[in-house]
Amino acid sequence: MKTKIFLFVCLFTGVAVLLPACSEKNALVPDLNQNDEFANSLKSKKIPTQFTGVCTPIDNLGYDIISWYDATDDPRVTGVSYWVFTGIEPIDEVTIELTGTTEIFVGAVTVDDVINGRYAGKWEMTWKGYQNYTYPGSVTFKIVAHGTGTGTEGEVLGLTARWKYTMDFDGTPESGAIYYSKGKITEEL
Repeated sequence: MKTKIFLFVCLFTGVAVLLPACSEKNALVPDLNQNDEFANSLKSKKIPTQFTGVCTPIDNLGYDIISWYDATDDPRVTGVSYWVFTGIEPIDEVTIELTGTTEIFVGAVTVDDVINGRYAGKWEMTWKGYQNYTYPGSVTFKIVAHGTGTGTEGEVLGLTARWKYTMDFDGTPESGAIYYSKGKITEEL
């Protein structure tokens, strides 16, 4: 019986000694403030990576589907993209609201690459934008679209990204149908 009481007292004393040592004020590592930047940096964080690029048309694949090539300074958002319009809504005489979905096949250079599965990853994006004509009936316009997407396959699986596409068409062949893109990829560290 004395042995059991002695063990109980030892256990109680050990717990009483350890609990204060585990508090924030009595860190196990001396001089480490548990709320400082180093301690917080050990936690998982989302790290954004910026990118810019140019998006040029490849082919019209059918009703409301157009393929483009997204060339960016980050290979994770470079490849063939399929754009589908899900809504085209006139707002007034010079403004149209555009909505749609996009798939970007990372690493693909041609539509044939996509068809044959020769790509390293895939993004699925939804987007919304506006097309503003210079004046009613003009052929000059500006389109700005914002998209958000998630990597659904391959090397981009689980990543998230945001895009902004801008096209300024001044009516000349030189301005062409080219979008300039910029955005950021967010990944867990």
